[in-house]
Amino acid sequence: MLMPHLHLRPLGLKPKRPLLSALVLGLALSVTAMGQPVGAATTDPDLGDAPASTNNFGVVMQYYPGSPPANFPTVFFAGAQPTGPKHFNSPTVMYLGNGNVGGTITAEGQADVGGDADGINNISPPANTANQDRGDDGPDWTPMGGITFCQQKQFRYWVTVLPGAPTTAYVNSWVDFNNSGRWGDVFACGGLNVDEWIVKNQAITLPGPGVYLFSTPLFNASPNPITQRRWARITLSETPATWNAARVGSGPMNGWKSGETEDYVLP
Repeated sequence: MLMPHLHLRPLGLKPKRPLLSALVLGLALSVTAMGQPVGAATTDPDLGDAPASTNNFGVVMQYYPGSPPANFPTVFFAGAQPTGPKHFNSPTVMYLGNGNVGGTITAEGQADVGGDADGINNISPPANTANQDRGDDGPDWTPMGGITFCQQKQFRYWVTVLPGAPTTAYVNSWVDFNNSGRWGDVFACGGLNVDEWIVKNQAITLPGPGVYLFSTPLFNASPNPITQRRWARITLSETPATWNAARVGSGPMNGWKSGETEDYVLP
């Protein structure tokens, strides 16, 4: 079993292929920088790419073919809740991943309209297409595959830190375990209480520029009830998520200053 806040030395592996590790007396290893990022500060606004029926086109999106409407907050509506998380990153000082995909964040000002650095909007509501951000490379979701009974899980994720980053950042994560097309449900499963807000304001220490590997705390997970795709989100930010709509994966009404949000279809 992995321990929270596990940090390992680089082995030149891609972020979706777990690194080999050793536990010392059941304690997490100390933080180790995995190379020093270089280059000038950039401005890279970022949003997620989960399907959202609240969008700038006013059309319904589905979270799997033939599903009911998808109700994940992805598109940013300033001053409203729930709203898609937006990270303004002006300049960029931290992001999820180790830079193996796209080098950094694939900048976009909005999830479904406007320019996007990787050439395509994160979601295309008229085409009912999502999961189009090509810069997602933060977590290793391998432990979330093949869940056949209610059990405790955790996963690892990478964070790249640039000059000017805060010394403490916050990580949140959500999984639509019951295929409802939204995050935030809480339900009983095999004697466990499953909360779809699986990581709540995990505070992580950022020692300085470098690439670091962390583990989430343990959380309760349930098997897939209908063997269809299940959406997950992970967010890195400079402040914790404390508003009511954070339960459903929303960002703050006026966005975050720093960080990144990545959405995935689980294995």
